[in-house]
This record gives sequence, C-alpha cells and structure tokens, in this order.
Amino acid sequence: MTVIDQIFHKVAEIAIPHFFITVEFSASGTEMPEHIEAFLQEKYEAILRGASGRKFIYKEGEWRLIFTFFPTDRV
Repeated sequence: MTVIDQIFHKVAEIAIPHFFITVEFSASGTEMPEHIEAFLQEKYEAILRGASGRKFIYKEGEWRLIFTFFPTDRV
C-alpha cells in the first residue's frame, strides 16, 4: 500500500459527523503525515463555531494536502 493509499484510508476512518471529506494532493512526500486527524478535528470544530470556509490546506513535511468538507445534509 502506498503512502497516498494510507492517507485515503486514514481520512476515511476519521469520524466527522455530517460531512464527507475529500483530499487533493498538491504536493506529496515519502513519509506518512502524522497529524491529519488532529488537523481535521480542529477544522471541524472551526466549522461548528461558524467558519464559512470549507476548504483547508494542510502542510506537513513535503506534503501539501487540500481537504474539502462537504455537508451530507444538503445538496
């Protein structure tokens, strides 16, 4: 399994209620990023507090990932 596959699995396993999360790979690295879950939880909490943005850029090492939160309760 590649590191990209591991990232997809990691994101799929994270429980973020009422949102479907996509990930784009803007830049890739060789080591698995370690703080994806904490980053996504932090951004989810920001959305709950009223943040209007739904697209967030995560950087760790050589990685640059773009996460987009799509609400599952509307079209």
